[in-house]
Amino acid sequence: MNITKHALERMAERGFTPEMLVALMEGRHVIVPTRDEKFLVMGRADGNFWTLILAKDMYSVVSVRRSHSSEVAKWNSK
Repeated sequence: MNITKHALERMAERGFTPEMLVALMEGRHVIVPTRDEKFLVMGRADGNFWTLILAKDMYSVVSVRRSHSSEVAKWNSK
């Protein structure tokens, strides 16, 4: 995965570590396309739900944030 500088800054600000990224990707996760040609990857890491925003190439991490309740609902429904 290619992690952009912006994503690294957001990860550090939110306490999201590279180890948590590995845990999220190795565990159960859901990938949802967005209207602006990006993808949301939602999953659990360190006991919390997180959302990664990926570029349209599905390789570059643009940002990371705690999941919204609607995203957690999508994760639970899969």
